[in-house]
Amino acid sequence: MSGTITHLNGTPTAGRRTNNEPLQRFTEAKKHMGIIYNDLESYVNDLFTFYKELGDTSKLVPQQQMDEVRRFQESIRTIKEMFGRDKMKVVFFGRTSNGKSTVINAMLHSKILPQGMGHTTSCFLQVEGGSENEKSFIVEGSDRKRPISELEKIGDALSLSGGDDPRLTNSAIHDTLVSIFYPKSSSKLLQNEVVLVDSPGVDLKPEYDTWIDKHCLDADLFVLVCNSESTLTQAEKSFFSRVSKKLSKPNVFILNNRWDASAGDAQAEKVRKQHEKRFQEFLEELNVCKKEEEAKKRIFFISAREVLEKRLRLSQAYQLDGWAIREQNFNEFERNFEQCISRSAIRTKFEAHEHRARDILRDMRENVENVSQLALREKQRLELDFKLKHKEFQDCRNNFIRLEESFFNERRKVREEVHLKVSADFYEEIMRLDAIIDKFNEPFIDESEKIAEYKKMLAYYVDKVVTTDLEAKCSGGLMARIWALENDLYKHVSEIVGSNYASKLEAIWRYKQPFKFTITIDCINHLEDFYEDLVFRFSLGPSAILRRLVAYKTGKPVTALSQNHVKAALTLNSDAQRNEEDAYMSQMVISAASYMANGGVGIAIVGTLVYKTVGWKVLAAGAAAYGGLYLLERWRWNSGAKEMHLKDQFRSHLSQRLRQVSRMHTVQCEDQVMRELEQVYEGLKGTVGGIHREMKENLDGTKKGIGHVDEVIKGLSSIKGKTSFLDSSLDSFNEKFMAPDSPTLR
Repeated sequence: MSGTITHLNGTPTAGRRTNNEPLQRFTEAKKHMGIIYNDLESYVNDLFTFYKELGDTSKLVPQQQMDEVRRFQESIRTIKEMFGRDKMKVVFFGRTSNGKSTVINAMLHSKILPQGMGHTTSCFLQVEGGSENEKSFIVEGSDRKRPISELEKIGDALSLSGGDDPRLTNSAIHDTLVSIFYPKSSSKLLQNEVVLVDSPGVDLKPEYDTWIDKHCLDADLFVLVCNSESTLTQAEKSFFSRVSKKLSKPNVFILNNRWDASAGDAQAEKVRKQHEKRFQEFLEELNVCKKEEEAKKRIFFISAREVLEKRLRLSQAYQLDGWAIREQNFNEFERNFEQCISRSAIRTKFEAHEHRARDILRDMRENVENVSQLALREKQRLELDFKLKHKEFQDCRNNFIRLEESFFNERRKVREEVHLKVSADFYEEIMRLDAIIDKFNEPFIDESEKIAEYKKMLAYYVDKVVTTDLEAKCSGGLMARIWALENDLYKHVSEIVGSNYASKLEAIWRYKQPFKFTITIDCINHLEDFYEDLVFRFSLGPSAILRRLVAYKTGKPVTALSQNHVKAALTLNSDAQRNEEDAYMSQMVISAASYMANGGVGIAIVGTLVYKTVGWKVLAAGAAAYGGLYLLERWRWNSGAKEMHLKDQFRSHLSQRLRQVSRMHTVQCEDQVMRELEQVYEGLKGTVGGIHREMKENLDGTKKGIGHVDEVIKGLSSIKGKTSFLDSSLDSFNEKFMAPDSPTLR
């Protein structure tokens, strides 16, 4: 872009306007306009590529904006093709044999077009610059190039044949355009892209509208070639009147040719002024100019034949008196013609292109601005969305942390509640063992095998009842409390994560199995060391007392001591192979026997003292009571007593065992509740963690979207900034080539 500006505003030597070569200004203007449109096309293509690279982002680039950029591209391509073909075009009109072809040949310094007396030009002949040594022509509607030597057959109306082209042998020949290509190096006009069009006489076939529409609408200048020996005809006036209606203000020069006929005529100056007056009035009618000074710069009295023959350097050039003045007039016409056609062509060819470039730039900026506004609104939306999501994310994290603290406190309280409840229920169930065992109604048979089966059935029965009772008690208040805590936890987590993510919680909560206590009493295991004692023993006898002492010392229930344990305890065998438990029990029994022996001595002493104090009658009464108790217990010892004794031993043994495991049972129930709450908590925590990650990913995606939109806005701003350079280029072009101080007619 900077290169374009430098080119337009460069050094005085490279960029100054030279009135000596006005034709070069058209070429220079065309070059600069081409650079401007190349830059404009580059920027539009950059914008189109930029939009395309955004991908499927209809929020940022609506289809309307994309379609408009495509229209910019198509318009620029069309204009570039158009001004690539643009040349300065001048059309010569006049009556038959007024010397139009001779004027063109004189201006080109070559005898290219057919010329002569009478009706010579049969169609429109367009001369333009070709390649080096190219001398050919193409007939309209054909692509075949023909040598210029055949032009006489086609362009000369006096020729009897149109050659091998049937289109040139009928009346339609007058509308046909023949394009003649001649080396550019042969003429300054051709070098500077001037196209000269010769026409049939306007008095030949008055199809003016067709001629104008087909050959004149893109003309930059018209030259009316008149015959100095006659005045303006109605045919000439009618034609240019129609031209002025279609082109509003045509550029017209009037050449009064064959002024050499006035040589030696005393009335020549008078006739000249008469022609000038009529020509001035005609130019005013056409709205070409209003002032006399301007009109004089467009009216010339010449002799094209004299100029042509001199420029061809013929040995016997045609020259009459006053030819130098007429030659000077022709040269002045050429200078004014070059200045006028250059300025006119620049305006007619490039003014519209300059306006269209500005329109495209304006529409392009508006297009970019619209997309920028959409991008800015999208950025604002994303920033607001990011702010809300970030707040939601932080609130969710903070609220969940507070919920965790609350949950841990509630869990501790629940553990305490479970401990108290389960301990109380378990103790209550131990107290109910009498009632539970009494309800066992299976028949008791006093046989060893039957007794063993009876104990087993009793153990199963008690285990089932106790387990059922404890499960029922735990399933009441504790279950409700646990469910309430879990539901509150779920409810609060749902509120924390919000309605957008609540479905994720429902997915794991919907299939959650309800919590249920698992109670295991295992009475069978607790009764493995239960040994019933159904042998009659007086409750105050030495054996019973000894068993109680052994049970006390070992910390075991009396029913856990078999006969073998007692015998082993009474045996003083110190064999090294005896196990540790038997050695310990033996030691306890020896100690107990020692106490009894010592006690016996004490009893004897106490008995002697009592005897001396109360007498033998009291001692006899005590002995009788002791014996009576023995007899009573012995009399009542039967099968029913054995069953009751067995149940009583069973209850005592189980009760003691259950008290020993009560702490373990309570801890097991607490652990079950804690595991349940921990599973629920971990499940919700994992889900919330996943939601947090999803929220973070959404935040990252939104942040990335904001960055993307920022890049879009920066890119659009860069493209928009480039258009200001093109504005500068267009302003420079306008100042240099379109300003009022551009070369005018002198």
